[in-house]
Amino acid sequence: MLSISKSKSWLIDLLFIATLLGVFYALWLGGHALFTPDEGRYSEVAREMVVSGDYITPRLNGVAFLDKPILYYWLQASAIQLFGLKEWALRFWPALIGILGCLMTYLAGRQLFNRRTGILSAIILATSPLYYGAAHYANLDLEVAALISITLLLSVLALHSTSHTHRTVLFLLAYLFCGLAALTKGLIGIVFPAMIVGAWILLSNRWHILKHMRLILGLIIFAAITIPWYYLVQQANPEFLHFFFVNQQVARFLTKGDYNNQTVIWFYVPIVLAGFFPWSVFVIQAVTKNIKAVWNNRQQHTVELFLLLWFVLIFIFFSFPKSKTVGYIIPIFPALSLMVAHYLDSLWETTKTKGFRAGIIAFIVLSFVLFVLACMAPHMASWKITTRATPYLTITAILFLSAGIAMCKLLKRAAFSQIIYGLILTACLGLLTLSASLSVSNEKSIKPVMQEIKPKLASTDEVVAYYKYYQDMPIYLERRITIVADWNAPDIAKKDNWLRELWYGMPFQNTKDWLIDEDAFWQRWNSNKRLFVIMDERTYIRFIAKAKESVKELGKYRDVIWVSNK
Repeated sequence: MLSISKSKSWLIDLLFIATLLGVFYALWLGGHALFTPDEGRYSEVAREMVVSGDYITPRLNGVAFLDKPILYYWLQASAIQLFGLKEWALRFWPALIGILGCLMTYLAGRQLFNRRTGILSAIILATSPLYYGAAHYANLDLEVAALISITLLLSVLALHSTSHTHRTVLFLLAYLFCGLAALTKGLIGIVFPAMIVGAWILLSNRWHILKHMRLILGLIIFAAITIPWYYLVQQANPEFLHFFFVNQQVARFLTKGDYNNQTVIWFYVPIVLAGFFPWSVFVIQAVTKNIKAVWNNRQQHTVELFLLLWFVLIFIFFSFPKSKTVGYIIPIFPALSLMVAHYLDSLWETTKTKGFRAGIIAFIVLSFVLFVLACMAPHMASWKITTRATPYLTITAILFLSAGIAMCKLLKRAAFSQIIYGLILTACLGLLTLSASLSVSNEKSIKPVMQEIKPKLASTDEVVAYYKYYQDMPIYLERRITIVADWNAPDIAKKDNWLRELWYGMPFQNTKDWLIDEDAFWQRWNSNKRLFVIMDERTYIRFIAKAKESVKELGKYRDVIWVSNK
């Protein structure tokens, strides 16, 4: 009866957490246009997959787009097939996989520590701004982070299982998710699990575990998931393997290269502190607690050792390359969530709260800083805050002022549990406010322009992007567009932008009909075919000078102008 009761407890927790997170993550999921470049780019690849029926070679505006593996596009394509071409549908899989990552973190936390640690770790992960934001953003970062994290969570559970059957099942599931991670982002899907598990075996001196890991069967599972697509896409695109593994996987990590976001080695320190707020006020205490436990006796604290290796190795791995993006670091968040949850759980019934008090004081200070910044923002011309965003800033200011004052009172009363509940409430309200505000803060989308042009288009009309490709043009028009650029420019390979993305894919098919140069464009402009041409203000000045006749501006949206030859 005890085991049945315990199983019901696990199931109730899972259903309760899943329901709450389902509602929490669904709110305003489709309340704003696609962000560019990522959401527009990756969603368009999936749309073209559905339209063309080619589920092997990803294509962006008709051009082979082989930077990433296929799984994410398959998921996006399935969402389009099921729900249609809607913004919330395009973010459906990131949100769902984000929730799955939280549920798996709960299961690991409860099994490795206790129920409260499991619940807290799931809540902490779900309410971390960077994780929450990635789960509401249609690109690959959340998916690969969650799949790698699930692989690692299954691995640490398997490594600490006392049941031979359970250990085998957990390892086989880990190989399955490892394969899915590799089919989402490439080599890091297998490099991270192998690196962390290998380091754990070495430092804990548990070499005997190798014979229980079912490595041969695991490699078969991994290969069965990954190899078929790699084989088929290589058959369809003979230069794929060299381009993908050498150019996009190895060179991007090992060389300085000409990639965007080249920055300092400590770039991820503020990213983690901000992206894990408010729980980041306990990170130093939690990590220090784990380090002390492992230092004193790593054989008795092998779980803590695994979490530390997970956090440290991935953090270092992404810190050394010159090219860094914010989303790369998300895979460390489940490990941080478990460490912080375990730290808070250890204080729940004690009076040793010196480190905890320091964390809450830091939160209070930061709350008042955020209150001041939110009040100042509408009045800072250099910040370019729109008037439509002012109500959300007002709500943010009130939220953090109230949180700071409440925490001051609760800290005096030493109301530990109430403080934790207050942090959870503050995090949830803050994230919901942020999510709601995205409808007025996304100013780079060209959706309003496409909504005006689309009803006027006939099937024979041609839409042209003139020296400026807006990544969400084709998905909102639901058609391929023509792009004018100097495709023979000698410096294309040196600039990490949309031009190079498409240029990389040009050798895989004949693109002369829709990736055109200046001469070809003016021939079409002066033909009988109707063209709608979209450009920015600076390019428009050059365009007028080159046109042989007067050009009438059909419309303008921010710095985007569109004209037609008919």
